Amino acid sequence: MKSSLLFLLAALQRACGTPTPTLQWDPDTAKDCVDWYNNSEGESCEDVRSLFGITPAEFHEWNPSVGLDCQPWDYQSYCIVTLEKINNTITTTTSSSSTTTVSSTSVFTPGPSPTTWTDMGCYVEDSALPILEKNLSPEGGDSALTVLKCEDACYLKAYSFAGVQEGNQCWCGSYVGGEWASNQTLCNTPCAGDSKVFCGGKGLVNVFKAEQNAASTTATTTSGGASSTTSATGSTISETQSSGAIKRLAMF
Repeated sequence: MKSSLLFLLAALQRACGTPTPTLQWDPDTAKDCVDWYNNSEGESCEDVRSLFGITPAEFHEWNPSVGLDCQPWDYQSYCIVTLEKINNTITTTTSSSSTTTVSSTSVFTPGPSPTTWTDMGCYVEDSALPILEKNLSPEGGDSALTVLKCEDACYLKAYSFAGVQEGNQCWCGSYVGGEWASNQTLCNTPCAGDSKVFCGGKGLVNVFKAEQNAASTTATTTSGGASSTTSATGSTISETQSSGAIKRLAMF
């Protein structure tokens, strides 16, 4: 795999990058941003671009408020990685000799979300710690909310957990707070966009965990004028599968 990919993945793990902005940000920032630099440590714009291997043109495209000359550079959050960048970085690696050519391609697909989600059940809100930290729904809630819609939205923003509440709210998080409800049937509010499925309740959230799908790999080998192609798709490891919190009062 190309060294640029290794550098990108290493940069993603640095402490100064966060999956969500913690400061004010430009509303015109790239919508598929998955990692942010929060400019509160006094680093220069040029240093940040160099650290994460971002070209001036890329940084300006992701953060329109910043010019190619790195000005203005304000106390706010800036996008440092987008899904498009990740997809374009994971490219075909080809090695060849005089008699044999091997080509291998691995594809990372950020959306739609994984085909498998684990239904973690109904959680009770804790006043001191939110169950999931990010509410994606507009003020007043989403009148067309479904579990699948919320799962997709959270996955595209690089969150591992999705949750639905009060029938019209979608929450995302990198961890799950609160406690499992002793009475699981209390999560009984129908989803605004699908009345056949429950979307939490008052002070209660149905939580789902994304299971990572393995990438597909295709290899083509040519030797002595003959060629063969093999394709393998990795399996998905999951616990109990569920695409939604189906009404299940009889189970409890």
